[in-house]
Amino acid sequence: MYSFLFWCLPSYLETSQILEKPLLQTRDLFFKIRRMAADPPPRLKDIVIVSIDSDSCDRLEARWPWSRRIFAKMIRELHAKGARIVGLNVSFTGLEEGGDASSRELGEAMREHGRVVIGATSDNDRLVKPSPLIAEGVARFGYLEKIVDADFAIRQSYLLRLYSRGTSSTGAAFASSFPLQLLASDRSESEITEPHFDADLGLLTVGRPTLGVYLNPDGSYPINYVADDGDFKTIPAWKVVQGKIAEEEVRDKVVLVGLTGSVFGDTHPTPLGILPGIAIHANEYLALSSGRELRFVPDWATFALSWAAAVCVLLLFLFRRLWLGVFGFVIAAGGLFLGAQAAFAKDFVIEPFILMLGPFTATVAGVLSNSAKLLLENKGLETKVIHDKMTGLYKYEYLRECLEEEWRRCKRGNLPVSVVMTDLDRFKKINDTLGHETGNDMIRRAGAVIKESARRYDIVSRYGGDEFVVLLWHANLEEAKAYRQRLRDAYHQMAGKLEDPLLKESSISIGVASFDPAVDPKYPPDTQRLVEDADKDLFLDKESRRKPGEARR
Repeated sequence: MYSFLFWCLPSYLETSQILEKPLLQTRDLFFKIRRMAADPPPRLKDIVIVSIDSDSCDRLEARWPWSRRIFAKMIRELHAKGARIVGLNVSFTGLEEGGDASSRELGEAMREHGRVVIGATSDNDRLVKPSPLIAEGVARFGYLEKIVDADFAIRQSYLLRLYSRGTSSTGAAFASSFPLQLLASDRSESEITEPHFDADLGLLTVGRPTLGVYLNPDGSYPINYVADDGDFKTIPAWKVVQGKIAEEEVRDKVVLVGLTGSVFGDTHPTPLGILPGIAIHANEYLALSSGRELRFVPDWATFALSWAAAVCVLLLFLFRRLWLGVFGFVIAAGGLFLGAQAAFAKDFVIEPFILMLGPFTATVAGVLSNSAKLLLENKGLETKVIHDKMTGLYKYEYLRECLEEEWRRCKRGNLPVSVVMTDLDRFKKINDTLGHETGNDMIRRAGAVIKESARRYDIVSRYGGDEFVVLLWHANLEEAKAYRQRLRDAYHQMAGKLEDPLLKESSISIGVASFDPAVDPKYPPDTQRLVEDADKDLFLDKESRRKPGEARR
């Protein structure tokens, strides 16, 4: 039954919006762990981020959006210092106020460098090209939009946007993203080579030497976040514009320019936390240029592994003790998690949420099964003949089981426990004189008085004949003696209301014994000695109240 229900989960997960966020956020944990444990990719040192922040605006005395002349000056400075590629996370559409001189100047600066990539916006899956004066000089441009998940985090991107389908030989027409154009510019030796997409294979190839990336049918792919924004070398934009950077800081580097301050609104939730848009583009470029695309293990294989672990955990619950099942869950869940994290360090994704479903659901099923089993066992125990038929009290055997459990609990918790034994005085004379029915009625009356005088959670049992045993929970010797006096008074009050003179004279002998770890943790040494001590005290109590010349019973 469990296996049947478990294998219904894949179809449920495909359509469940409730579990979509937990599934994604569980995978995010792997990004954070890998970020802390693994070394950054070697190509990280080839990337420099030029930060457009509030400080740069103040130092350049320029409000955002900046004049295109500032970007032209920035590109010329980077070109002079030997930057290999310049990527501007900015879209330059339309004309600036005051004419087209600034656009012409920016286009000329881009042409002089030769490898400048800029951003663009998209409209109906088609790029909105930059100002013509800029488009003439820029090497490449690509759209900047990302895919936002249900929790507003960016975990995937359209590396290209399809807007028409072609044949398997010609592929599909598409618009390229900003990171893809960065990659294409970096992998092209001299001439401009455009990315190629085979729609039938879902394979995107770019540059020379060729790099291949498999995409989803809609052109999307999961971003492999391999670095936090603090891992990238960052230079304030004002330093670049004012020529205050050293040549070794940018020579032969890929320089990405973008907004970094939260005041500009270009910051987004990601698996590594809040990152500026330029750091997200930098992660895409870094992962792709390093050949580190995420590779997903098929869900059916992940479910199979999760199910196998779940079966092992459930068997431990069903055929062993509860604690062993819990231990099995810890081992299975920990092993699967560590194994999945080790695979993730190699860029293989084994969905951790799916992996944990098996051991977790097996543990829930195992706990419920053990609870149901315990409930049935307890129910069966109650239906057994543990009550005395004559008095309705517990049998002495049940009291001894409870005493054994309470004994261990008192030793651990340093709590007292007491046993009370009772015996009806001159009961044989009542039986011989008034008959066995009257004697049995007297036993029932005595049992009712004893039960009424005890607390509701104490255990009252019939030992045999006219003898009774009471287990007083967490009662020390003084409390047991106080109970003895209370019981004796209650019994005499009951007997005094009876009509027969012989019954009016009936009395009860009571012996008590206690185990109190706070007083003496070693005596009595066991429950048997405790009962024996109560029996001895019963004998002493009976002897102390025997009338002169009265024969022993």
